[in-house]
Amino acid sequence: MTVIKNEGYSRVRLGVLEHPAEIRVSEASPAFEHLGTLGLTTPRGGLRNAIAVALVHSSYLYRNRETLPGVTRALLEALNRLGDAFLQKTVAAESYRNATSPTSGTMSKDAAGIVFAFPAWTTAQKWLRESAAVSGGIDRGALTPKITASLCRQVIGVLCLAGEEEVARRLLDDHIATQHREMESSISDPKTVLYEVLGNDAIAYEYERRGPDHAVEFQAMVTDTRRRTGKGYGRSKKAAAHQAALDFLRRHMPQVFATRNGATTQRGPAREILAPYAHVQTVRHLQNLFALPATSRPLLSQALVHSSWAYENRAQLEKFHQQDYQVLAYLGSRALIYEHVLAATRHVIVDPPDEFAFNTLPNDIYNTACQQTGLVSGLLLGAGQRSLGIPVEVGADTFQAVIGAVSVVGDFQGALADRWPTEWSRVWQLVAPTAPRPVDPTTRLGRAASAMKLHVTYEFRESGPDHLRRYTAVAILDSAALGVCFRVEGAAVLGKTPAKHSASLAALGVLDRLADGSPARSFDGADEWDLSLARFLLAQQAVVLDMAPVPTQRWIDTGLFGLHLASNISVLLKWAVGVDELLSLGFSLQPGSHLRDAFRKAVEEPADTDHTLDTALARAMDTVEQVETPEDLTPAHVQHLVQLCDVYRCIGSDDPDIFLPDLVDDWRILHRGRLKTTAHPPIVQLSGRERAVLDAALSTLLAGGEEVSAEFVAARPLHLRFRSCQQPLRAIKEDLCALWSSASRTTTVKATEHGFEVVVTTPELPSKPGAIAGAVMAALRPSPEPYRAAVADLLHDLKNQLVAARLAGSEPAEGRTARLQQQLTASRHLDQAHALALRLRAATSMLTPAGSESVELGGFLRHYAGAALTRIPPSISLSIPDARSAVHVALDARALTAVLDNLVGNAMEALRDGGAITLAWTADEYEAVVEIADNGPGLPPEVATALNTGKRVRSTKPGGNGLGLLGVRSLLAHAGGQLSLAPTTSGAVWLVTLPLATPTTSETG
Repeated sequence: MTVIKNEGYSRVRLGVLEHPAEIRVSEASPAFEHLGTLGLTTPRGGLRNAIAVALVHSSYLYRNRETLPGVTRALLEALNRLGDAFLQKTVAAESYRNATSPTSGTMSKDAAGIVFAFPAWTTAQKWLRESAAVSGGIDRGALTPKITASLCRQVIGVLCLAGEEEVARRLLDDHIATQHREMESSISDPKTVLYEVLGNDAIAYEYERRGPDHAVEFQAMVTDTRRRTGKGYGRSKKAAAHQAALDFLRRHMPQVFATRNGATTQRGPAREILAPYAHVQTVRHLQNLFALPATSRPLLSQALVHSSWAYENRAQLEKFHQQDYQVLAYLGSRALIYEHVLAATRHVIVDPPDEFAFNTLPNDIYNTACQQTGLVSGLLLGAGQRSLGIPVEVGADTFQAVIGAVSVVGDFQGALADRWPTEWSRVWQLVAPTAPRPVDPTTRLGRAASAMKLHVTYEFRESGPDHLRRYTAVAILDSAALGVCFRVEGAAVLGKTPAKHSASLAALGVLDRLADGSPARSFDGADEWDLSLARFLLAQQAVVLDMAPVPTQRWIDTGLFGLHLASNISVLLKWAVGVDELLSLGFSLQPGSHLRDAFRKAVEEPADTDHTLDTALARAMDTVEQVETPEDLTPAHVQHLVQLCDVYRCIGSDDPDIFLPDLVDDWRILHRGRLKTTAHPPIVQLSGRERAVLDAALSTLLAGGEEVSAEFVAARPLHLRFRSCQQPLRAIKEDLCALWSSASRTTTVKATEHGFEVVVTTPELPSKPGAIAGAVMAALRPSPEPYRAAVADLLHDLKNQLVAARLAGSEPAEGRTARLQQQLTASRHLDQAHALALRLRAATSMLTPAGSESVELGGFLRHYAGAALTRIPPSISLSIPDARSAVHVALDARALTAVLDNLVGNAMEALRDGGAITLAWTADEYEAVVEIADNGPGLPPEVATALNTGKRVRSTKPGGNGLGLLGVRSLLAHAGGQLSLAPTTSGAVWLVTLPLATPTTSETG
């Protein structure tokens, strides 16, 4: 980052954010007006551009990359993380300011509540919605909290980068103040308060369960003897009862709040602890180091009080009105995390990467900072803790507490860098390095080996005299799948760690050459050892891909087996042909379905990244649910559902290929006399999906009743231009372009003044493909998705109900009774439509885009099982799995909850007469497996057969739609996991395979 002093303030260069080409800054004027009221009155041009970029959603970026050169999803993610870190720091500071007797627990709870409510607050910010840049498939007037919160955090991130932290703080003032007022008028345990005031016998609770298993909601109703009621909702009975009791108190007993919130304990002003001498000296040194006033010494003293000393010296602690350092450590951690993210984002805006992998600083770094700054000498430890030494966590907390104290003394104003002492400059490089830390070769090799299931160990040889001892490391790559070990020797160097890096570099050199787009050319003329290692690594990767599903994104990030080249099909095919040449030198490979599926997942990764199709489905359900009477139904409602149904059915089916001339002949027969072609169509083979897109474009124009012309502009890529004399409605054209462009990776639909242009881009395929090239070619053919076909069936039923409702209400009636009968029939059809819309929304909700976070599996399952016990009938027992070790899986909590809710819910349905459900899990170094078993009657054979063959699952439950298991399988597949049914003699046993989260630098280094 370059800082330029000018007119008394710092101007920060914002890298690629300052000069995005063709960015429509004028569209962000509502944001500039709002920020102007907060003190950002005359932002310079570069900052205006940067704010405009911050208001770009990833869906817009995907379709407008050419107008935003240099801007990547990683850049937006970095701004998002920076805005979130500033929010967390600001909320922590305000919680500390507002607390009478703060503790780390109460502050953390208050801060979590404010941060949790942030997305809902952003949806009410009109300036944000009006300035947002989102794709055409997203309604700007009804942006989701997730989108508005992301955009707001990105704006805050830009303000922080530009040194406008005060403006960013004012931006959050309204939200934080509102949440503090609500917390002040609330009670932490209203249920207990209600019992205390009225007595246990005077109140009763009733519960009602709503929603699907993966998104269950409870309604609680509390009633007293006077028939006064309170109502509440929550994801568990406990949460719903909490809200019901709170509602009762607010409606009928508001005086309780004033009584409760007025009871606070006042403490005297804290004073510095004046012994021992080393503690006092450290406090004085910190005061001088940061040029702080004498009034800062009590806080600096508190920052050096460990809880063990506080416990053993309670009388002395009370004498000085002091407490341990936990509150200050919490504040310091928020401040330091913000500075670290700020430094990382400054690197990103200079040269934005394609992926943003932010690693939180581990405790080792903060402990190192504590040791380097000499804080240990002044730390007050209890006798027992002192005898055990100072763990890493204590050293880390001590350093964070000191930074928290410095922040409090400065009233949380300004950046830490502005007051950081020169004497601690080395420590600043630990906290906020001016250059990103490179990943060492041994860590890189470890990550790649972990992904491709190679076990790596090292052997060392020593040589030379003692004062010049040199080490030669040999990296041993052990493949259990191939039953082969390969030894890679490095150079002789000083030190064991450099020797490991040398051997790792030798192996990485071959991996890097294999990742090149022309691997055969890269090894042309290579020695036999390089060729042997290349074949070994390729064979290992191919076997691992063939055996089972892998976390595709992890392989893409690591550059393994060409998956990182999938964004360019021609390059990927060239790579596959080169790999076939290398492997044919001595290795024969027969690819299986998993190998093909790995390429398919990588190839299909860019398709519909902004989730246009699912967003359109959600909007359609909103529209249907808002129709209150059959008279409100319009042909547009039905037409949009028909379009959606066609797209979902296209993706869910496996229609045969067809040559374009044959398709044109079909058109001429089907639309006799209404289609005019300007030339003979080129001989191009089309997939079923590509044909469906062309059919949709033509049918939309023919629906107007006019003649349509089809012009074949080019053969490669295939370019067709459909034109009608009648101009289609703009809304219809936009819907068709958005929906059908998201349905096929190879096809793009663009609207013209009187029609559509369709471009089908297909690569040139090798005439005699080998095993790997054949797997890539098979992956290029989209596979049918049974889940989408099931959604299409429900959409078809929904459309039929709406049509029936319209027809019943529009037919002439002979009399009043007949008219009322027609209205009743129409109303019943509309009720059925509403019920179908609700089922569709519930079934598809689990497939909303998952977050990138990981969860610790053992702890998560114990927490999940504990919560599940509250809703499971007494006749069913549920085992709670042990958390034997800490394993993080690459799936966020929301997605994993949806998976378990569905499978556990199915088990409960099967155990109507009682039984047992067992949750268990195991893991190795590559993946984890969760087992959900029950001792019920077992899964119907037809369901098991459908799942094993990848076909549509027909539900056996009354009113069921079969989407649950298909949704679980689809969700897991996107995350690189798998759902399978284990053989068993009784009951049902589901196995959920989950990839482990990619290790961070701090974890592996």
